[in-house]
This record gives sequence, C-alpha cells and structure tokens, in this order.
Amino acid sequence: MNTAAEFDTYTPRPRYECTRSGVYHIGIKTDKEGNTSETPPVWLSDPIRLIGRGTDGTGSHYRIIEWKDRLTGAAKQAAVPAAEIGSVQGWQRLQSYGLTILSGRTKRERLADYLQTEGQDTPYTVTAQAGWHDKAYILPSGETIQPENTPKGQAKTIYNGDKSRAAAYSPAGTLDDWNAAIGKHLTGNSRLCLAVGTALAAPLIGLLGMEAGGFHLFGDSRDGKSTAARAALSVWGNPTALMQTWTGTSHGFSNLANARNDGLLVLDEIGQANPRQVAQTAYSVINGISKVQGAKEGGNRESTRWKVLLFSTGEKPLENFVERGGEKWQAGQAARLPSIPGNAGKGLGIYDTLHNFESRALLSEHINQSAAANYGTLGRALITLIQDNPETVQTARTLQDDFMQTLPALNGQARTVALRLAATAAALELAARARLIPLPIGSGFTAIKQCFEDWHGRAGSGKYEDQAIIGQAEAFMSIHAHGMRFSDWSDHHTNHDHAGYRKQAGEDVEYWINPPTFEIEICGSYDKAKTCEVLHAVGWLLKAENGRWQHQRKRNGALSRYYVLKNEAPPETEE
Repeated sequence: MNTAAEFDTYTPRPRYECTRSGVYHIGIKTDKEGNTSETPPVWLSDPIRLIGRGTDGTGSHYRIIEWKDRLTGAAKQAAVPAAEIGSVQGWQRLQSYGLTILSGRTKRERLADYLQTEGQDTPYTVTAQAGWHDKAYILPSGETIQPENTPKGQAKTIYNGDKSRAAAYSPAGTLDDWNAAIGKHLTGNSRLCLAVGTALAAPLIGLLGMEAGGFHLFGDSRDGKSTAARAALSVWGNPTALMQTWTGTSHGFSNLANARNDGLLVLDEIGQANPRQVAQTAYSVINGISKVQGAKEGGNRESTRWKVLLFSTGEKPLENFVERGGEKWQAGQAARLPSIPGNAGKGLGIYDTLHNFESRALLSEHINQSAAANYGTLGRALITLIQDNPETVQTARTLQDDFMQTLPALNGQARTVALRLAATAAALELAARARLIPLPIGSGFTAIKQCFEDWHGRAGSGKYEDQAIIGQAEAFMSIHAHGMRFSDWSDHHTNHDHAGYRKQAGEDVEYWINPPTFEIEICGSYDKAKTCEVLHAVGWLLKAENGRWQHQRKRNGALSRYYVLKNEAPPETEE
C-alpha cells in the first residue's frame, strides 16, 4: 500500500503574513530541476490587520482594518472604501493614519491584493453618523459605548464620519471631579441647568420621538452665556476644542451635524455671523436634513438626516438678528429654536445665585477653568444608565409629562417649546435620581420652569407669528424711516424706490406708506389683514376715519391711498 498517495503533495504558493513588524509578501521560485521554494519575505507596509468587511447605507463596500498608532501605541480601526484600494486616494488615506506604505509599484500592487483578499470576513455596518445604533452609542470620536451585556460576536458598527475633533472627546478627570467643580453650582441656577440639561437631553430626543431643535440664550456679552455653553460642552468633551461659532458653520455643516447626531451641538456668539448663513444653519438644524448635492457618478447624493440638540448664544434674539439682515424667521423655526433671555433677572447675569463667590466674574472664571480640566464623564455615565436600564426612556417620558403638568394649558408654538424644555427637565431629573449630578430631586424642574416662564413672558402666549410680523415691520422701518425712500410731507418730488411720506403730527411723526411697499415689504408672506390687525393692536398702525386701513391723500388733484404708521416703532418698543 502506497501511503504517500493518501497525502497531497505540498506545493508552495505566494502568500502574505502580517506580523508585529509589518505586512510581508512571500513569493515562490522554481530552480532548474523544477523544484519550488519560497522567496525571502518582502516588506510592504506597517502592520495592517484585516478584521472584517462592511457595507454602508448606500451599499458601498469597505475593508475594516486595525493598526497600532505609531505615536501612542493605541489600537485603532477604520473602514477603508473598497473602491479606493490601490488608488492614490487609498494610499493617501492609509498614510494619513500614520502607516508607512512602500512606494514601489509592484509592492503597492501586492499590498492592494492583500487588502482585498486576505483577513477576516466578520460583517460590519459602516456609518458616517454618530449617535444610537441599536443599543450602542457612537461618540463623535468614533468610540462606541456598548451595553454591558452585549453578546460577544454580535454584528458590529464602525464609525467612518468626521473625526476632526476626536481627541476632544477623550474624558479628563472623573465624574466626581466634574461634580465637585461644576455640578454643585447647578443648584439654584436656572441658566446653568438649562445648558447642562440640554447636553443631557441630547441623546434622549430621538428616543422620546422628538424632533431636532434647541435653545438660543441671548443677552449682554458680560452675562456669562459663553460660560453656560462651556459647561454644556464639558458634559461630553473638552469645551475649548469643541466650541463652534456661527461663523464657522457655512462649510461642512452636514459632517458636523452627522458627527453629533443624537448629541449636542453648541454654537457660540452669533454676532459676527451672516444672517443668511445663520438662517440656513438654523433651518438645517431644525429640519435635520442636508441639502441635496450632486454625486460624482451622476444624479444626486442621498440626503443625510440627523437629530441634534443645539445650544446657541448671542447678544440678540435669533429672530431679531435674522430679520434685521433681511431674512425670514418663521413661527415654526422660533418654536423649535426659541430665544431665551440669558439674564436670570437677579442682577447677576446668567446666575440666580453665586454660591459664595464674590462676583459673577469669579464664578464664571471658576467654571471655565474647571470645564477645561474636567470633561467627558457625565455624558458617558448617562449613556451607560440608558443602556443598562431599559426602563430609563419610559421614566424620562413620564418625567416629561410630569413637567408639563406644572405648566398652564398650552397649545401651538408655546407647547412645542414647553415639550423640549420638559425633555431638558426630565434629563436633569434622571441624572439627579441616579446620583450622576448633585442636584436635589425636583430642583431641575424648578430651574427649567423658570426658563420657560422667562421665555413665555417675552413671547406672550406663544403667538410667535404676531411677534414676527411686528419684528418684520420694525426691521423695515429701522432701515428706511430716516432714509431717502421716505419724502417729507411737503416735497413735490419723490425719490427712486419711493416708499411714502413723513408727516409731523404734533409730537409724533406719521409714516404714510404706499400700498405696494406696505404689502410687499412689511406684510411679506404674512396675510395683509392679519398684519394690519397685529400692528394696530400694538398701537402702531392707524385706522382711517372711515374705519378702514388705508388713508386717503389728495395731491395735485389725484387721490392716493396709504397705510399710516405712528412713529418709526410701536409704542412698547420705543427707546
């Protein structure tokens, strides 16, 4: 019996090895007698382990790689688009990770084959969006917080989005450190509670079935608004690195929002931004969808969607800032991104109490310094709480309902604002009950209710449309009341783009506005009758003796009609 026939003859084949020192190609050679043997290993690159294959939401394929960072020694993972492998773009991507890739054509061809054919086939879902993916939560750094009881070998998700600020999401200090330096100052301070509560509510918004939105804190530059913004950011990461300004959002906003999906976005100091840019960014935040863009291969790219909770600051209310720049600020926008006074009304800027600090400046200095040294721990603790306690979301929903019961009956825009504030109050209460923050039970409700009342007192009963109409008229008059578009009452000649006449009436100045100007530039998209009623109700638009809105003026034998405003601003807003 020939036992040798029972065994296959070993035939050397070209192969790859990935060792601690790198990726090697081992070829074969044949001598004159026809015997084959392996050639010495050829070094191709730094070690690159191939740990899986993935697809994204569009069906595109990826190789999932793992390597050790040359500087830190930390293990890192990334999804490399299969379409890039072997291309200049693909090599540049690998080199941007700090990997050494040899430049020879043959070596790169072999490395490309290695990346496509070798390694594990473990399935991955590739996403450019942070936030919740099933029960896992992806931070904007790409780090995935998994539930404690996640089965080993379960399908994995890998983040392949914007990691430009990944380092800022590495925590510093402990949660106890954060609470000792910042958390203890939440008690009794409504605006600090609003800021930190917004940060805590961010990952809950989607789970509660709510839409994207946020809050705009406005007031004097010395009030401490930016301090509140830094306190909010410190819940998730380094506020110094994570702070964004409205002026920096015109490019790449979709990437920015995707990286903060189910999370917090802070935009500080609106004052230097372009009103059009602000309006567009706010619209994107509120609607949670990117603009349609063309794809390289033709057609349009699929729009990306996100849910973020925005915390914004500025000296002016959003509606005033946007509309004085000639942009529209609709009722729905105001309800989803309401402007809340930053001044708490105690003569201490954003603070209701200073907690034994001698001045608000010293308290702000303390919070800013503490936030720069202690961050990223509270947000992680909240995610773990949600993951490990399935009843948490239902508890948050119940707390949200409980908060709404403390408010008067509301509808429309006021209710929309109240529900988002209620989510913020619920998040604070959850954290307080779990002892994640040193906030007395119920005091989060009290703080957020104060914010609601201050907003409600400013916005009236929540009929934002009325306020918007007045604001639009104010914006027009602030630009043109003293300009050349209005002629003096006795003038016989009118200017180009004539808007009407100025008439002295005792101590008042009446502005007689021609109908096309009034209906197009003051009414705008709002109903003409509605606009007249609103402006008359505040004592600004005058009715004619016959009870109609238009006044008559006879001039050069011809009869003309005008709408008449008493002074350049309504009585309640005159300075």
